[in-house]
Amino acid sequence: MIKLLKGSVIKKAVKAAVSLKARAAQKAKVIQTQTETQIASHTALTDSAVQQQRAVNTLERTPARDTFTATSPVENISASAKAEKAAQAENASTAAQQTSQTRPSKNESKRMTAATQHQTLIDFEYIKKEKLFNEEIMFLLQPKTTASGAKIFTPNQTKVINLAVKKATFYKGMSKRLEALGSSTIEKIIKDVKTVFGGEKNYGKYLHARSKNGQPSSKDSVSIYNKIIKEFKDKKVNTEIMNIFSRKLYQKPYKMLDKTEKELVKLSIFDGDVKLESRDYKAFEKILSTGKKDYEEAVDWIKDLIGLRMIIPDSADMNVAAQYLTEAILGGKFNVTRVSNYHANHIYPYISQDTVKLWKQSVPGIEVVQSNAIRKQNGYTTTQMNILHPVKDKSGKIKYVWVELQLRSEALNKIGQIEHLIYDILAKKNIGKDILELQKYYDSIGIEKAVHEVFGNPQKEAAYIDYERAMYSWIRHNENPASRQSCTRPILTDFGLGEYEHLLSFEALQQIDDTAKILKERYGKADLKKLTKK
Repeated sequence: MIKLLKGSVIKKAVKAAVSLKARAAQKAKVIQTQTETQIASHTALTDSAVQQQRAVNTLERTPARDTFTATSPVENISASAKAEKAAQAENASTAAQQTSQTRPSKNESKRMTAATQHQTLIDFEYIKKEKLFNEEIMFLLQPKTTASGAKIFTPNQTKVINLAVKKATFYKGMSKRLEALGSSTIEKIIKDVKTVFGGEKNYGKYLHARSKNGQPSSKDSVSIYNKIIKEFKDKKVNTEIMNIFSRKLYQKPYKMLDKTEKELVKLSIFDGDVKLESRDYKAFEKILSTGKKDYEEAVDWIKDLIGLRMIIPDSADMNVAAQYLTEAILGGKFNVTRVSNYHANHIYPYISQDTVKLWKQSVPGIEVVQSNAIRKQNGYTTTQMNILHPVKDKSGKIKYVWVELQLRSEALNKIGQIEHLIYDILAKKNIGKDILELQKYYDSIGIEKAVHEVFGNPQKEAAYIDYERAMYSWIRHNENPASRQSCTRPILTDFGLGEYEHLLSFEALQQIDDTAKILKERYGKADLKKLTKK
C-alpha cells in the first residue's frame, strides 16, 4: 500500500510538471521584473562608482557599529547599576548621564540599519552582475519590499551577500596574480618545450603559443576570472548548495536527480516550498571561504594558463612528434597529468591509443580520458594534454605552472580556427571586436543571421553537425598513409543545406576569416585608439 501511494505521488508530480513549468515561467518573469524595479535606482552606478559608494558607506557606518557593539543597552544598564551600588552617596546623576551618552539613540540605530540595507542592495547588484550564483540562489537572496517601499534583507541574506562580494574580490585578485605568473614564465616554458621537440631547428619550430598583439601571451586575467566563476558555479553552487534542496525534497544529491526532478526542485525554490534553516547557511559560508585551500583549488581550474600548440604541416610526421613526447614523459621532462585524445568514431586520433596506453602504464598518476567526453560529435580531432611544469622565478624559487599542449595537423588546425566564428556567434561574443569596419562586413554578408537560422532549427543543426563530422573525417582520411581509398570532399548541398553554401561551408568560412584578418590589421589599431581616448 505504501509503495502504491509513493508511486501515485510521483506520477502526480510528473504530470504536474508541465503546468508547474508554465507557472514558473510566468513567476520567473514577474520575479525578474520585481528585481529590476528594486535595483533600477542603482543600475546607473559604474564599477568605480559602486566601489566609491561602498567605501563611503563603510566609513559612515563603521564608527556607529563599533559604538553600538562596545556599549550595548544591557552592558550600559549593568555598568550603571554597579556604579550606583558602589557610589550611591556620590553623583548618581553623573553615572546616568554617562550611560545615556554611550547608548545609541533610536534614530541613530535606524540610520545604521538603513545604511547597512543600502550597502547590501549595492552588494546584491554587484554579485548579480558578476554571475556568482545561479538564478535560484539569487532569487533566495532578493530583499523583501515593505509597505513604504524600503528594501529589507534578512541577517542571513546580508551575511551571504557580504561573503559573496569577498569571494568575487578574492577571485579577481588571484586572477591578476595568475596572469602575472603566466606572463613572467611563458618565454622560459616555450624554450623548455621546444627543447623537448629537438629545438628550433627540428620539431620545436612547429610550436605555437597563444598570442596577443603578435607576442606570446598567457591567459589574461579576465578570461581566468570568467573560467573560475564558471567552475565555481558548476562545482560548488550547482552541487553543494543545490544539494541542500534536493536532500530536503528527494533525500539524495542534486547530481543524482533526473531532469524532471531538477526542474521540480527549481520550481519549489521559486514557490518558497523549501525554507532554508540557519544551519543550511553554513554551506554558503563553506563555499564562500577565501583561504589557501580555496586558492589552490581555483588554480587547478586554470589548466591552460599557458596555451601551446604543436601544428605539424605533414601529419605523417606526427609519429616523430609522438616519439619526442614519449621520451620526455618517460624521462621525467614532462609532468603530464591528463591526456585527452579527442576524435570521433571512425576518425583516426593523432596519437595512437597504444602510445597513450604506454604513457599511462609507465608513469603513475597520468589520467587518460576514455569516456564519451573525448568523442567529439562534430568530429573535431586533436590530442590535448595538461602539464604541470616547474619554473624558477628570479629568486630561485620553483613555481609550478599549468600548461595545455595540443597536437594536430595544419589542415585540421585551420578548419578548427575558422569554425570558431560560428561558436562565437552562438555564445553571443563580440565578433566585431569593437572594430566598426569588421562589424559592418559581418552585417553585410549576414553571417550571424545564417548561424542562428541553422542552429535555431534542430533538423538543420543536426544536418550541419553531420557535415562537420564528414569534413573532419575527410581531412584525416587524406592525412592517414594507411588510407588507400579516395574520399570525396563533402559539400553542404549533400546535407540539405545548399542555401548556406556561400556562408557556412568550410571554404566560405575560410574566405570570411581571411577577409576578417585583413580588416583587423587595417582598422583594428585605429579603432582601438578611439576607444582608448573615450
